[in-house]
Amino acid sequence: MTDSQLLTTTETSLAVIETIQERDGATPAELAATLDLSESTVYKHLYTLGKHGYVVANGDTYRLGGRFYHFGMYVRNRSKIYELAGKYVIELAEQSNEESDFGIEENGRIVTLFDSVDSSATPSSRLNNYEYMHATAIGKAILARLSPSRIDQIIDRWGLPQLTEQTITSRAALDDELARIRERGYAINDQESIPGKRVAGVVAEDSSGNIIGGFTVSGPAYRIEDADLYREFPDILRRVVPEFETELDSQGLV
Repeated sequence: MTDSQLLTTTETSLAVIETIQERDGATPAELAATLDLSESTVYKHLYTLGKHGYVVANGDTYRLGGRFYHFGMYVRNRSKIYELAGKYVIELAEQSNEESDFGIEENGRIVTLFDSVDSSATPSSRLNNYEYMHATAIGKAILARLSPSRIDQIIDRWGLPQLTEQTITSRAALDDELARIRERGYAINDQESIPGKRVAGVVAEDSSGNIIGGFTVSGPAYRIEDADLYREFPDILRRVVPEFETELDSQGLV
């Protein structure tokens, strides 16, 4: 399928949804100005989305509706693999006494499905839960396993936007970082997506070597020293994640 075959109406509705999410609510006038549409066009899309529960109005401001939660939960629970990942997110959090996440790659971005800071794993509630691969530990760990052509596709689509002063923004620097990841077997996000957050991450795969997603351990920069980031966190990940992969195989989930 080519871009010329895309449905303009559907693309506009998706743009309305994404803008409402990015702004944490928006008026029709704000949507019209942001998307370069007439307010009458925006109202038509809002009416249709509202009729089906995808947006709700609070005065003049529209927000995303609870219907999205239903679909998000469906996506998270559609695979027993992801449910099992939640168990190991807890294990990582308990062993590290820090935060742990599990995320997957979709369309060249990272979606976090579970996170944990104690003895329970919960669906990720982050407002920004569609992250750039080049600025996350899971994303970089996965990029290091992809072909150069696939990496090109992802960068062509999403670019290398700067999120913090530490974010990698050039292809040459990213290639160097991916080479280091391949050599040492884990990825680091040292305040590259969020100031003050240090993260180590590794890929999880099935018995055939197919990438399932990735796990991380992370903590605040004021507490996490280099020894934690480059030795303790990776050691915990390399000990626990293979247990997840083994259980996947033993349960016949892959």
